[in-house]
Amino acid sequence: MSTIEVADVQLDVYFAEFIPPEIFVTNKARRVIEIALELTVNFIISLLGIFTNIIVISVFVKQGFKDSVGISMTAISMWDLIKCLGGFMQRCYGPISLFDPAAAFSWSNISVVIFNYLGSFSTYVTSVLAAYVAVERCLCVTMPLKVKWLLTPKLALIICTVISVSVFGYFAVIFGIYDVVWVYNSNFNTRVAIYKYNRFSQNNTNLFYYYNMSGALWPLASLVVIVISTVIISYKLKEASKFRLTHKEVAAGAVNNASIEKDNKGLNTRPSKLLSKRDQQVVKMLLVIIVIFIVNLVPRVAHYLAKYFIPEFYYLRQYHNLITVMAYVVFTFDFLNGSVNLFVFLAMSSSFRSTYIEMFPFCFSVKPQ
Repeated sequence: MSTIEVADVQLDVYFAEFIPPEIFVTNKARRVIEIALELTVNFIISLLGIFTNIIVISVFVKQGFKDSVGISMTAISMWDLIKCLGGFMQRCYGPISLFDPAAAFSWSNISVVIFNYLGSFSTYVTSVLAAYVAVERCLCVTMPLKVKWLLTPKLALIICTVISVSVFGYFAVIFGIYDVVWVYNSNFNTRVAIYKYNRFSQNNTNLFYYYNMSGALWPLASLVVIVISTVIISYKLKEASKFRLTHKEVAAGAVNNASIEKDNKGLNTRPSKLLSKRDQQVVKMLLVIIVIFIVNLVPRVAHYLAKYFIPEFYYLRQYHNLITVMAYVVFTFDFLNGSVNLFVFLAMSSSFRSTYIEMFPFCFSVKPQ
């Protein structure tokens, strides 16, 4: 991305403001949705995400990185923080417009070039990190001794760093497809910033197909890995619980055979009781993570598949209004996904909850369990 100053005489010829066609979504409807969803809902959620992720990172730092889980969860929270911070910065043009409409207009265009893609790329990184966490937990269940010896906190840090740099770097080239141009706008009676496709993007049109297909495949692949790993984990946990329960029954049989028969009948009629409370909690947390990522990733995958198969479904093209509105919806799911980790950990992790209460005792009226 570069910033260009243009002489006044050239403005009307070369850099007139783009006026999108009103196909499916009118300009007025887009503006109403922008105010209600983008500048209100997404602004609030992204601001909330900044605070929740700072708290999550602080709690994990307080606990110390004694295992790989703390490192991987911290890495995910750091990228969620970047996503929410960028989302908040991008939507600051709403409050700015109350004081300086021209500056708000310029900021909205500049932030589209910088922060819009930053949020998307952060989502790709967190989805791959989540897939890594799912695989890691799967290996810990299937061969715990080997994985515990091999997967040290140092190795986990290296893996998370490589994933972060590789995935973000894979998409970073897209930052260079726009130029920011300062032009005179008669409505504001001053120069304002607009963005336009530059020569690099015009000479490399395949970049758009590359980006749109990658934007669908990366989250989809991560989602498949998460689901498969969770199925294996659930099966192994259930199998282990059944094994432990069987040995308990054998031990109890030396004392009371009648009690064994009664318990066996209960097992045949109530298979859900095979899981211990701890195992059930682990499975529930995994299911919550899966549901969160499914809800978040499915709209994004559909959005980018549409961009891949419909060339005009893109910014500054025929369906500019429609893709803008759909992007508002996709980012709502992204910011929700990036903001709820704190509440999931508090509800389902006793160690996290205890450390949180120790750090923020004024937030709880009950003692840590």
